[in-house]
This record gives sequence, C-alpha cells and structure tokens, in this order.
Amino acid sequence: MDLLIDKRELLDKARERNLTLGIIEKDYVLGWMLIGLGKIKGLTFKGGTALSKVYFPRLWRLSEDLDFVFEDDFNIIAGELAEIFDRIWRSSGIKLRLKAQHSNPEYLQLKVQYDAVLGKNWIKIDVTREAPIDRILSRKLSQRYSDYPPFKVRVETLEEIGAEKIRSLVERKKCRDYYDVWQLTKLTMNKIRLKTLLNKKFRYKGIEFKGLDDMFPSDLLEILERYWERELARLVYPVPEMKKVISDVRHHLEFLEKSI
Repeated sequence: MDLLIDKRELLDKARERNLTLGIIEKDYVLGWMLIGLGKIKGLTFKGGTALSKVYFPRLWRLSEDLDFVFEDDFNIIAGELAEIFDRIWRSSGIKLRLKAQHSNPEYLQLKVQYDAVLGKNWIKIDVTREAPIDRILSRKLSQRYSDYPPFKVRVETLEEIGAEKIRSLVERKKCRDYYDVWQLTKLTMNKIRLKTLLNKKFRYKGIEFKGLDDMFPSDLLEILERYWERELARLVYPVPEMKKVISDVRHHLEFLEKSI
C-alpha cells in the first residue's frame, strides 16, 4: 500500500517552518501514532508534544517522541500494538514495527520503526506510571496534515504540563525543557494553581525543592551551550539566544521562592 499523503505536502510544511523534511515526516508519523495509541482506555497524553499537537500547533516547537501517563498494566499497551500498527497502515500507508521495548514497574519505553516518505526511521514513546494530579481533558488533535481524521485525545491540562516541565528543570538539564518553560512563561497561567501542582509533582518524586539554584546551577550555561543549537535547530526556527532564554525563565520563576 502506498502512502496516502502527498510528499509535496510534507515539503510545503518543511518550507513553511524552515525545518528539514525528515523532522516534518517524523512529526507527521507521531500524529498517526497518537491517533492509534489514543484509543487505549486510560492512556493520557502529556509533555512537550502535547503542547505541539494539541494546545499550540502553530506556535510550538516540533517533537521527536510521545509522552503518556498510564495507571494500568503496561502489558495492555504492548498487547495492542500489532492491531494499532495495522490500523495505521490501512489508514495512512505508514509501515510500523516495534524495534525495542524497555520497561520496569514505573516506566515503559517503546522504540517504533516506521517506513514512510524518506524510508526507515524511528520514534520513541515513553509511558510513566504517574497518575495525573489535575483533571483530564478531551481535546482535538490539530489537523496539521490533510489525511489526519478528526480525533480527540485525553490530555493533561496546560497547568499540569507546565508544572511537570518546571519540575524537569530540577531533575535534568535539557535544552528543550528550558525552551518549553520559556514559551510557557509567555502565557497567562494562574501562579497559585501552578505552584500547587508543582509542589504535588515534587512530593510524588520525593524531590525537596530548595530554590531556583536547583534549576539554575552556576554551570548551567556551560552544560547547555554545547547542545543548544544542535538540539533545538532540528525542532524550531529561529533558535532563540540561550542566555536570554535562561535569564527570562529564571526571572519568571522567581514566584516559586515567594509566598503567593
């Protein structure tokens, strides 16, 4: 079966966003994978890709993976993959196969190979056993590509995604997390609610937040500098200046050290 989408459509999207055809193709495949996985009961979409695919499809950076939370047995997900892959192939022409699977009681990672416009590549799917702490919404998937069917997905609230993104600044030091929080600080969100959700996120992971230095250590710029352009240039154009992003984020998160 041939791909149903015209390669020219993907080329047009690549030109519009000044990104490579490869990352646009991956974004396209991620959407189909989301449509397939989104039919699993109880699987809830989260993370930066949710910001791109659901909340701000025209504004947000693109992604290279899908993130979910799930409270049930991970074997339920693994057991449905063959049917999901077949359904996606019949609907889009994309060939999929499970390349690798890693799991423990709290985490499942799937590496899925796809064969599409440019040949074979792979995407990553991460599922954590962390119950949402805010309400779950049903939101429409962006119709970014012409062959996507109308589809609604279970997704965390914007505030919960924001709280988790902020928590990630303590847990790890990744360029895309600082970029995402920088973008989130441009939005109007209830700081009291955001701080409440963040504190719950900290408690769940057993993290004792001592202050902004946990997120902005003295060597942060040195840590990020070698990856900043390389990591973000694949996903967004233009790439913002690193020092400005870090300075802006720290300024906007000062409320975390204050009583609101």
